[in-house]
Amino acid sequence: MKALIKFLLVCYLFSAAYVQAIEIKGLFEVEVSALSQSREDRNAALREAMSIVLNRLMVGDNISQDTTVKAALDNAASYVDQYQYELNVDAKAGSDMRVMRVAFNEEMLVELMRSSSLAIWNEIRDEVLVWVVVEKFGRRAILDVDQNVEIEQALQAAAKLKGIPILLPLMDLEEKQKVLVADVLSAYPKKLMQASERYDVAAILSGKLRKQRGCWSSEWTLSFNSKVEQWTVPCLDLAENLATAFQGVYKPLATFYSVKADQGGLDEVVLKVAGISGMTAETNIKSYLRKLPMVSSVKWVRVDQGLHVFQLKTSGTQAALQEYIALGRELREKGVDMHDNSLLYELRRQ
Repeated sequence: MKALIKFLLVCYLFSAAYVQAIEIKGLFEVEVSALSQSREDRNAALREAMSIVLNRLMVGDNISQDTTVKAALDNAASYVDQYQYELNVDAKAGSDMRVMRVAFNEEMLVELMRSSSLAIWNEIRDEVLVWVVVEKFGRRAILDVDQNVEIEQALQAAAKLKGIPILLPLMDLEEKQKVLVADVLSAYPKKLMQASERYDVAAILSGKLRKQRGCWSSEWTLSFNSKVEQWTVPCLDLAENLATAFQGVYKPLATFYSVKADQGGLDEVVLKVAGISGMTAETNIKSYLRKLPMVSSVKWVRVDQGLHVFQLKTSGTQAALQEYIALGRELREKGVDMHDNSLLYELRRQ
């Protein structure tokens, strides 16, 4: 019961406060390095790829040690939809190393995650506002993306690796006048919080990236859910430093937003959806509903007066399901059918 109450509270907070939620694409796709195209190196690369994907969708201190996940990682190839190799431009001449692009089967991985003991963070995620001070050659300045393209690209790549949508401040004339380096680095960042209000986000990440001889060190502060967390990352290359930094962002957000697949008893909910034309649209909606963390099964029943009827089994309440669907971009709520208490929706036009 406590778990269910927590779940409903999360759903309420989603709808009431966090308006910048967006659907993240490509969570089930990743690029990794393969030492060669041999079977052994391919399987090792697929295992690494699957581990990256699961670590951007699940919550736990050591996800790979979950019994269900561990067994699946040993057979990662069976969860793959497709993969392809590309030359690794950073590899030494004559090297067999390749970049491997891997796309995993979403339905299979969702089913796997549901069968584990871990919670799931789905594709609907809140944007994180990121303020960064860059220190190089003894000089500090708030990140200017035009002058620091490498850092901006590394930030985006690190955030993408963890499936976290980020938002960089505009740094227009007004903002440059109001926000100083000291405000970003302050232990009591009142001005920074005020400047962040225009972006209407729930999470604010501020930090300092310091260039040293052959590496970068960093310090970070995350303000989220009325809490402040701080951490440092030792001197590493830029990509590795930021990847480590965003692991610190992922954990509190995923812990807060995630849903345990087996919360509560199973309830049946009927959805009637207008605007579906053709089998493709029907299949897409069924797939969309199936991926919601609290939904254990989806069954298309019939067409009733132009409405496609779906029967769902959910671990949670009807209200919780409505809150979660409201976060997405697929369906628009139209009310409740008073004859049978089914939920009425219409397909959003893309």
